[in-house]
Amino acid sequence: MSEVIKTQKEPFAARAQKLNIYLLLTSLFLLAQQVSYEAYVWGFRLLSATVILQIALGNINPDWGFKKSLKKTMIILLIIFLIFIFSIFVTPYLIELGRPKRNF
Repeated sequence: MSEVIKTQKEPFAARAQKLNIYLLLTSLFLLAQQVSYEAYVWGFRLLSATVILQIALGNINPDWGFKKSLKKTMIILLIIFLIFIFSIFVTPYLIELGRPKRNF
């Protein structure tokens, strides 16, 4: 009797999380190297993108498929974007709260 071994494909979310970790490691390597300034700049850009993506991908279930992973990741990225935009608008008001009033 021949046994058929069926290999199950790893879910999309788990693969996306692994890929993002590899990209994070690559960006750190590019930042650590001292040969090329251009590689350093690309490492910084890659790190900036992958850190934000890691926040989203780190909060999804690794067992999810493509559609559910994409939907949840986009929702989390939208929330991050809205918080970022909100902080840009609120920061000048918060700075003014900390300054003493001037009496002229």
